[in-house]
Amino acid sequence: MIAQLVAVPVLSKAWGVDGFGVWLMISTIPTYLALSDFGLGVAAGVDLTASMERKDTGAAVIAFQTVWSFLTLVTVAIGLICVAGAFGWAALSDQGTQGPFGRDEIAWSIAFIVMAALLSMQMSIRKIVFQATHKYALGTAVYDALYFAGSLAVLIGVFLGFGLIEAAMTQCIARLISLVLFSRIQVKREPWSRVGWKHAEKTTLKRLFSPSLSALTLTIANSFGLQGVVLTIGWVFGPAAAAIFATTRMLTRIPMQFSGLLTRASLPELTRSQVAEDHALTARLMKLNMGLTLGVMIPAALALFLIGPTVISAMSHGEIVQSRLAFGLLGLAAAFCAVWTTLGTRLIAVNRQSEFAFLALGLYLACALMPYVSPNTIVPVLVALVVTDAAIALKTMRSS
Repeated sequence: MIAQLVAVPVLSKAWGVDGFGVWLMISTIPTYLALSDFGLGVAAGVDLTASMERKDTGAAVIAFQTVWSFLTLVTVAIGLICVAGAFGWAALSDQGTQGPFGRDEIAWSIAFIVMAALLSMQMSIRKIVFQATHKYALGTAVYDALYFAGSLAVLIGVFLGFGLIEAAMTQCIARLISLVLFSRIQVKREPWSRVGWKHAEKTTLKRLFSPSLSALTLTIANSFGLQGVVLTIGWVFGPAAAAIFATTRMLTRIPMQFSGLLTRASLPELTRSQVAEDHALTARLMKLNMGLTLGVMIPAALALFLIGPTVISAMSHGEIVQSRLAFGLLGLAAAFCAVWTTLGTRLIAVNRQSEFAFLALGLYLACALMPYVSPNTIVPVLVALVVTDAAIALKTMRSS
């Protein structure tokens, strides 16, 4: 969150709003690359938690190595395709520069961003071990600290004069160092969780695929709602519009980092309580989660509606101007999103995300396409996001 805030003045000043917009657009690639895990990361996290709750370490080892083996092969293959596609685009495209950057610069930057994303996915696979073994707080703290350090290294580099390629290369190197450190901590804490393919089983992979498809659907839906909208706004309205929209929405979603603190931490506990059919504990956890969500999001949305335009102008040295209407609509969308994320955690904890994932996919896809429907103004896109998040919140409320 801090890195995102600092990125606005640093990148917009160093590269201009157009250059900042290009960085944001190519930074969406890791999200789409993450789709290549087919939702297995979420499904495996729930499965490992249930196995460890039953004290069945053998089953946990099989599930972990099965998922690691499959995801490593698939993500590397898809990553290579992405890199080849980037250089193919640079060689064949008849477009000129994108903002202040040339096509070759963007292609090389995409290559390094893709490599950084693959390394981050390796960390994410290992993170489920902490979730399953009552070490969620440790795993999250280390993961976030390493991620922040890498992002900070990129920003320092840009501040010192790095261009697009150097920034992307710095991110890649930082992710490699982070993976080495994170892996050492993981294996030291849980020696059984070494990566490998010795215990991988095809039957385990088939068993996990059913719940993983629902998790994949939800991941795709979120990618359309977050990165997809940024991309289509950039294509229709230009990189500068993408930067303005993304920065505004980032500010309205910062409170979600605080409202979701308890929700994220309670996911493994919700799995355990529902596996044990402890309905009282489940209800108590959900009540605490929802109370924190509403207590944070409502005041934050009102505050940003009032002072958001002033904040965003100050952050960007006057380069970014946004209306109070945009802050109001995106703040409302963020509040509804926080509500459905909280309610949906109970369903995700037992691999029941299919009950709302397909609705989210259809609605967020419509939001991502909205700039093409309304190429003259961005307001319909903002309204569509509010309606979408409200509809998903209603669905999760009825399913919980």
